[in-house]
Amino acid sequence: MADFRFHVPADCYIGQDALYKLPLVLDGGPERALLVADPGLAEAKTAERVAAILEGRGMQLITFDDMAERPSSAAVEEAASLARGARVPLVIGLGGVRAMHVAKAVAALAPAGSSGERGVDAWIDGEPPVRPPLPLALVPTSYRDPFLLSGGLVLTDARTGGAVFLQARRGIESAVVLDPNAFGGMSAKATAEALLDGAMIAIEGYASAREGFLSDMTLKEAAGLYIRALDATLLRPEDPQARMDAARACFLSGLGLAASSPGLGTAISFAVNARWGVPKANLAAVILPYLLESLSRSRPEKIASLAPLFCEIDAEEGAAGAAARAVESIRTRLGQLKIPSRLKDFELPLERLVETAEAARKFDFMNFLPRTMTVDDVFDFIKTVY
Repeated sequence: MADFRFHVPADCYIGQDALYKLPLVLDGGPERALLVADPGLAEAKTAERVAAILEGRGMQLITFDDMAERPSSAAVEEAASLARGARVPLVIGLGGVRAMHVAKAVAALAPAGSSGERGVDAWIDGEPPVRPPLPLALVPTSYRDPFLLSGGLVLTDARTGGAVFLQARRGIESAVVLDPNAFGGMSAKATAEALLDGAMIAIEGYASAREGFLSDMTLKEAAGLYIRALDATLLRPEDPQARMDAARACFLSGLGLAASSPGLGTAISFAVNARWGVPKANLAAVILPYLLESLSRSRPEKIASLAPLFCEIDAEEGAAGAAARAVESIRTRLGQLKIPSRLKDFELPLERLVETAEAARKFDFMNFLPRTMTVDDVFDFIKTVY
């Protein structure tokens, strides 16, 4: 067996009211920082709470939240320019997956000098940043991010409208704060969809060709916590224990995926979201049972080992039977949530989803699928879900 090496330098805080420890995470903090905040947080007032905590300790915050109606690469370019102009020594990301990835790109690009400056377009075209990134603190307000601790990010290219995967330097994340109280503001249905997205990501990493003993342990536990949180949410949407389980699952999933890799469902959901604007969590909820069926054929023993997390299993059923029960249990939960069961329910044109298949196959992490897939294979899967 090859030697194992793993390094995650981020300080991670997980727990109720962990937001209040943000100044400690930042070791007192510099005098100013750029806060990349999800515009959808206004109603929940989470950004206001973070600002009050840090400004109360003497930090000057410059807030950037102009992401709603523009491609994320355009948001990165403007935010990075703002960070350079203000000479901020720190970037803080607050919000969902989109805000996390914009903040990560800004931290990577902001140190570029005025001469020979490399912007986000150059990075997308194959010229990554060469200078060390700014310190980056991430405060997720959603339940999942497949690249939380791996330096990865997905942006929408403003020039083409397509999704692109970029790899920042490993260890770019200086700190991660997961506070269940920051996960509020979503409806019960949106919460359930986010949990299903998290479960899908964890399962993909568990079945990846890149998996190892660390990812097996962390991602199996993450998948179980996501399902437990989902079942609790179905009964009691405001259950604080469900949010705590989701926070732990988010961390374990990010940790496991730093050693493994997400897969087909993640690639397709990012690609469709970038092109058509359908929320990624909605897409993941539709894709998950079909993905489980596909993985049951390529990695039956893996899916069978996860099956007891989803439902009761007869020990005599065998791997195929256990995997089939897991798929059926997910479909039962989707039926309770009245979630669409097909991509066509989002009014997506099938003939244009060939572009989605092409964009999804270009993601680097697609090279670690349990079985090799061409663009045609990806499109065949999309047609199955459609």
